[in-house]
Amino acid sequence: MEGALPAIALVVVVMAAGTVVVAAHFRKERATELRVWARERGWTYTEHLPNPLGEATLPRSTLGAHPRAQHVLTGRRGQHLVVAFEQTHTVGRGADRVRRVHRVVAVRTPGPNADLQILRRRDRGASDDAFDSAFHTEGDDPAFTGAVLDGVVTRWLLADPRSRSLPVRFSGDYVLTWTAMRLDPDRALTAADYLIALVERVPAEAWKRRAPGR
Repeated sequence: MEGALPAIALVVVVMAAGTVVVAAHFRKERATELRVWARERGWTYTEHLPNPLGEATLPRSTLGAHPRAQHVLTGRRGQHLVVAFEQTHTVGRGADRVRRVHRVVAVRTPGPNADLQILRRRDRGASDDAFDSAFHTEGDDPAFTGAVLDGVVTRWLLADPRSRSLPVRFSGDYVLTWTAMRLDPDRALTAADYLIALVERVPAEAWKRRAPGR
């Protein structure tokens, strides 16, 4: 039995090393695929990039210990600048420690924003007839919130089915959406189109109130 212990330990080490090698291979393969996707569309790809959205504050659910932005795609969708990436962080300790992944998609806005988050309510009693009943909003600037959520935008959010799966946050120079999944660039473009449609409906006064002449 004593002689078997070193052999078992060796097997464990070899298996762990093999796991690391395989994981590194798949990371490299995925980075290559995303780089090709970006090049074919005139976008740029960066494997790791600190603060890809500058001073924008990400939602709490995407943040945690050892945060990292990876697989960052940047390009234009029409006249709009789009940034899409994976935001990861660590949860748990020891053997229970895992990395959680969120896909973040952001569109640059015509001017700087106050922080404003718009979430579709999931309560069973929530009504789809009135905006305040269907959505929960949280903002730090009542004037900006009121300017963004005018009648045009609220009616559109109520009517567009994408609002059920794509939460929205205005922060810094971007409006963004996030979900717990890895980055799929084609699906990210679908999310970007939703944000662009939103930006194009927000009255220009919303950004003029924040910083005229940007």
